[in-house]
Amino acid sequence: MAIVTTEIEREFRSWLKTQLYGDGMRVFTDNEITAYAFALRSSCEKIGQLSVKNLFYFRTKEDLDREVGWLKLNQDYIDIDKAGNGTLSAAVALYAFYLENGSGSTAPEIHAAFYLSEEASEVARKETDPVEFYYREIPMKPIQRVYYGAPGTGKSYSVRKLLEAEYPDEKELRTHIKRVIFHPAYTYGDFVGAIKPLISLERPLDYVFVAGPFAELLKAAFLNPSEKFYLIIEEINRGYAPAIFGDIFQLLDRGPEGKSEYAIVNRDLGAYFSRDPWMKNIFYDGMVWLPSNFNIIATMNTADENIFVMDSAFKRRFELVYVPIDFDILPEEMKKERAVFYGPRPLTEVFADSKINGRYAKKLASEGKLKRNWGTFAALVNNAIDAENLVGKKQGKPHSALIAENKKLGPFFVRPEELESADVFFNKVIFYLKQDVFCDSPELFTGSFEDIYERYGNGGSDIFELLV
Repeated sequence: MAIVTTEIEREFRSWLKTQLYGDGMRVFTDNEITAYAFALRSSCEKIGQLSVKNLFYFRTKEDLDREVGWLKLNQDYIDIDKAGNGTLSAAVALYAFYLENGSGSTAPEIHAAFYLSEEASEVARKETDPVEFYYREIPMKPIQRVYYGAPGTGKSYSVRKLLEAEYPDEKELRTHIKRVIFHPAYTYGDFVGAIKPLISLERPLDYVFVAGPFAELLKAAFLNPSEKFYLIIEEINRGYAPAIFGDIFQLLDRGPEGKSEYAIVNRDLGAYFSRDPWMKNIFYDGMVWLPSNFNIIATMNTADENIFVMDSAFKRRFELVYVPIDFDILPEEMKKERAVFYGPRPLTEVFADSKINGRYAKKLASEGKLKRNWGTFAALVNNAIDAENLVGKKQGKPHSALIAENKKLGPFFVRPEELESADVFFNKVIFYLKQDVFCDSPELFTGSFEDIYERYGNGGSDIFELLV
C-alpha cells in the first residue's frame, strides 16, 4: 500500500492548533502537536506484523479502529506507548476523534503524561530516546515599548494596530497575548506568580506555585519559539513597576539576538516550567531568561497625578513612543455633528470676538474643520490651554503653575456612545475641564460647577460658549 501524503497530517495538526482554552491560550503546544503527529506517522515502524506503518493512511474512524483494535494487544505497541509515556495512545485517540467529528469539532483534552501540567511522568525518558522536537532559540528583534501621551490620544489604538499587523486573525491573536492592568494594589505575585494554598478532595491543604500572566505567557513563548508573544501592560505607571517586576527587571536587558543578556535564578519559575518534562532539561537549575520571541508593550497616561513615577533605569530598558494628539485618526462615527454641541448661531459668530479662541476658530473655519462635533470642541479646548499658558508665561508664572501639556484632550478621550447624551458628556468632559484643567483660569470656567451645569448641562445654552 502506498504511503499517504502529508495533507491529512497537516489538517490534523491545524485542528489541534485551533483548540483554545477560555482565556484564549492553546490547549496543545507546538511540541505536543509535533509529538502526536510523529507518533502516528512513525511510532509503529518497529511492529513487524503491521502492513501500514503510517497511521495517517487511515481516513475513516472505522478503518483506524479496525487496525488499532488488535494493535493495542500487541506487546510491541504496548512497549512503544509506555516508552513514550502514552504519546502514541493519546495521538490515536485524538486522531480517531478527528476522523469521526471533523475539523470544526472541539477536541477532547487528551494529553500524554509528558504534557500534563500538574502530573509527572511515571516512566523516565531516556536521553537517547529519538524525538523530533527540541527547544532552539530563534534570533528575533523583540519589542519592549511604552506608548505615552495625554488621555485619549490613542495609545491602546496604536498597540492594537501593531498586534493586528502581526496577527490579522483575531482568534490567533488571542492565543499570543496576555493583557494586564497595573494598579496600586497589583503585586509581583499577581504578575509573575506566587505560592498559594490549594484545597482539593485529594489533599485537604497544599501549597502550590500559581503562575501569573507573565509566567503563563513566557512558558507559551518557550514552547513555541518560532511564534511571537506579546505581554500588554495597560497603565504601567499606575502600579509600582519596580516592585511588580522584582527580579524580572534584570531580564529586560536584551542581547544582540533578542534574548535576555543576563539570566536570573528563579526557582519558582524554573519548577513551574519543569512540570512539562520537555522543558525540564532547560530549567532544572532554575535559570530563567526572556527569549527573543517574548515582547512587552505598555501604555502610560502622562496626565495621571496619583501615580508611581518610573525611574530612569527602568525607562531606559524600554523604547518610549510619544503618541501625539491627532484628530484626523478619529473614525467617521466620531466626526459627526451631534446634538450635544447644538447652538443657534454659527460657530464663526460665536468665536468672532473671542480673545482666546477667535484666531484659532478662524483657522479651523478656513480648513473646513469648524463644526459642531467632538473634534472641533476638543481642538478648541487644547488651543485654550495653550493660550492660557502663553499668558501665564508672560506674567512670569512658574512652570508648575501652568496647565500641564498632558491635560489636553485626546481624540479618544470619550467613546462614541458618550457623545449621544448631553448629560453623560457634561459629567465626564465638562467636569474634568472644570475640576482638573481650568480650575485656576481667570477667564474660562470661572463660575461654580453648579452654575455651569445649570446653564449648559440642560441644553439651555451653547456649550461652545464655555470656550469663548
